[in-house]
Amino acid sequence: MSKINLNEYYIIGMSPGNSYFKDNEIKYLIKTMVKSHGRVLILIADIPAIHTYMALGYPENRARRDKAIPKGNLLKNKVIKAQGELGYLPDQVRIINWGEEVENNKLYQNYYKKINDLYLSNELFRIDADNTTRNVLTSSEKEIEDLEKAVKIAVHYLLSELAFLEWAPEFLSVKKIFYVYHKNWPVYENYIIGKYDKKDRPYLDFLLLENPWETFNPIWGLEEESDNLEGNHSLERIKETKIIRVGFSNYPPALMHDEKYNNFSGIFYEIMMAIAKKHKWQIKLTEETGYGAIIDGLNSNRFDVFGSTVWPTPERKEQAIFSKPLYLSPVYAWAKKNDKIKNISSAKIVVKENDISHSIAMADYPNARLIRVPQLTAPIELLSFVADNRGNVTFAEPYLVKIFNDNSNIKMVKIMDQPIREYENTFMFKSNNNDLRDLFDKEIEEMKNSGDLNKLIKKYTGTEDTFRSI
Repeated sequence: MSKINLNEYYIIGMSPGNSYFKDNEIKYLIKTMVKSHGRVLILIADIPAIHTYMALGYPENRARRDKAIPKGNLLKNKVIKAQGELGYLPDQVRIINWGEEVENNKLYQNYYKKINDLYLSNELFRIDADNTTRNVLTSSEKEIEDLEKAVKIAVHYLLSELAFLEWAPEFLSVKKIFYVYHKNWPVYENYIIGKYDKKDRPYLDFLLLENPWETFNPIWGLEEESDNLEGNHSLERIKETKIIRVGFSNYPPALMHDEKYNNFSGIFYEIMMAIAKKHKWQIKLTEETGYGAIIDGLNSNRFDVFGSTVWPTPERKEQAIFSKPLYLSPVYAWAKKNDKIKNISSAKIVVKENDISHSIAMADYPNARLIRVPQLTAPIELLSFVADNRGNVTFAEPYLVKIFNDNSNIKMVKIMDQPIREYENTFMFKSNNNDLRDLFDKEIEEMKNSGDLNKLIKKYTGTEDTFRSI
């Protein structure tokens, strides 16, 4: 368990009535945050949720008595249950009592007035807040007669949460708070970077925390016979079943997945096809996997090899093994063409958790503000976050940026002439699957010697010089 940083607090927001917050999700969120940061605060805005239920057509007394308060109490009981099962003390898992600690506090009310004034005066903020609220209402099963009127009632919930988060550093006597959620919350992320009022808020931050099951997309799933052999030895099982199971991510030019036609292509894909054909195996692409969940997928025996390129960073080498490198990729820092980024440490860096972008940002720019994207976001989409002004900088190889620039009116340019890193492109295996890794190494070496690897690089990039050969 990590030592508590007394200057920071991590806040998990749990909305009454949100079906996402089941027992296992709550337990995962609490365990992860306490293990990483020593403590966590649970924000259950039950009083503001009364407005949400009023917007859904309930009279105020029923919205309070039958919906918001009971559902809020249900969430609190789930948190208390998880806290007990995990053996955490109350000061490690603090639950905010909105009615007693927040609703009538004058400091909170002052912050709410400021947030409400911004809502009334700033059209862009008002549009985003209304759209966020509208999405919540339309996702319910209730039929709403006047949706726009309902939005104006329910938006109070969002404004209340923002007001609390503005007040939270003062309320909790810390210098910075992180709002933790399982998916992006654009209106809050835009608010804290000053998109609406040009006021950057370094004391507020956002942490995207996805449960591992959310970060992969099963396609065929596991073969039952996969678990029958002793020790589930990967190569032994593959020879027995004639099936090699592959996890992947859509990462040009290593592996591309055309979802419309369910077609696969790419340098790494063709290498796997050649190996499978030679050994008379069938390839089963079992799941699309976020880079932060590859090791979990390998260790859970959901697949035998990760079939898109992986760069073997020191953090990954501690938990997995890698094939011989196929080629080298230089990585640069990129920003919009007309942006003047003088100091990356002062910029908003777009990253994906446990991805190479995150690794570089944490190592080289630990004090920068990080803008996080979901695990299943394609690597090229990090550039879109920069183009859309959700961040200022991200890290990528030139090949991806060329694809992006060819298809976008907004162009990315290098911030510096020299690459910030240069990485090996490899296949990734479970830490004890040396036999399967060695087989891939042998086949890769033969493809290098025969010139077939360079032919594949040229086929997918138009030149052999896009990546540096090894």
